[in-house]
Amino acid sequence: MNSVTPTINVNNSFASTDFFNSFLEKRSWEPGWLADFRKDAWDKFIALPKAKVKDEMWRFSPRARLGYSNFDSLKESVKQVTLLNQNSNGAIFETFDQAILNNPNLLTHLPNCTGPELGSQESFLLGACFSESGFALKVKKNTKETNPFICKHLAPTKNQTLFQQNIITVEAFAQVTLIEYFDSENESTGGNLTNLSHINLEEGSKLTRIIIQRVNDQSTFNHLEKVELKKNAQFNGISLQLGGAQSRVESRGVIAGEGSDFSNHSLSLGRRGQLFDQRTIQHHLAPNGKSNLLFKNALLDESKSIFSGLIKVDANAQNTDSFQTNRNLLLSGDAEADSLPGLEILANEVKCSHGATTSKIDEQELFYLQSRGISKTLAEKLIILGFFEEIISKAGSDDLVQMLRELISDSFTD
Repeated sequence: MNSVTPTINVNNSFASTDFFNSFLEKRSWEPGWLADFRKDAWDKFIALPKAKVKDEMWRFSPRARLGYSNFDSLKESVKQVTLLNQNSNGAIFETFDQAILNNPNLLTHLPNCTGPELGSQESFLLGACFSESGFALKVKKNTKETNPFICKHLAPTKNQTLFQQNIITVEAFAQVTLIEYFDSENESTGGNLTNLSHINLEEGSKLTRIIIQRVNDQSTFNHLEKVELKKNAQFNGISLQLGGAQSRVESRGVIAGEGSDFSNHSLSLGRRGQLFDQRTIQHHLAPNGKSNLLFKNALLDESKSIFSGLIKVDANAQNTDSFQTNRNLLLSGDAEADSLPGLEILANEVKCSHGATTSKIDEQELFYLQSRGISKTLAEKLIILGFFEEIISKAGSDDLVQMLRELISDSFTD
């Protein structure tokens, strides 16, 4: 993965000085440091080169489909996030605007946050400039939350864009489950939802985070996340990518503390002409760390997936144990999957491997099910559910596993 400077669309209204100043005026109630942060991000956005250059981080991807040329106005009225389980004594869980007013200390480290840096610098900087939605979650030290925190996001329609910032901090030895739903306001028109997540797990903490993305089939979904783990921290991520006309997911796991454990699991169910563009990195900085990534894509009709993943192990990260797997199941002759796994190992005492497979549906399995009176459509559904079971089972509790099974099964009905 060679780093190449990204470009901007010069026709985008987000690059207008008047547009940006008008936005700042609308947000004039914010503290000065946040206005300065937005201005700094906008200056960096404007400084991006305007000439198109070859970018390896966008290999195989129809980049224009994921840009902002068709979504260059902001969501007019922003009430896009609903939070459940806000009454915990061991945590603070507030919307982005609530946090600015009530707990601005939850957000003051934003200027020091960096994104996954896997190609979508334009989206990251625009999110820093124009974010009006999202949430902040802080779980206090030694807290063991038994009930999951739930966030329901609504993607915009009418060709509008919504930028979100989510700041998640789990303090030392705390444990929590977070479930995020991404849906659309309605099914008639689509918009662009760009979602930035900054996750910090302190010593001995544990986060299980489940994402259920099912925005409508006219929408664009950009999700950029960075997860940083301190000593002995654990991250267990499960992502269901079910919706959208096109989506770009960039995920960086930074295994910064000795003995930390980063697990990232994702499944995508592609239909019609859906595009799923997935870019990941597992970056090991400290010794005795573990990481395990498994991305599975089941593709019907003319859908397409792109996976580009890297395991990077620094010289100090001895005794690293890291795996990366991408598996693709094609259920149509017109479906397409591209995989680019990679390793960059600087330590000499490691256990690392990566692999990618792309295969068609097993005709014998299909024939067997049909011979038992099961229709072809239902047989394909059963095979896909079996293909995804390895990821669904990572959710932990029986109730969560069953919920994910039902969500995937229901998604076949549209």
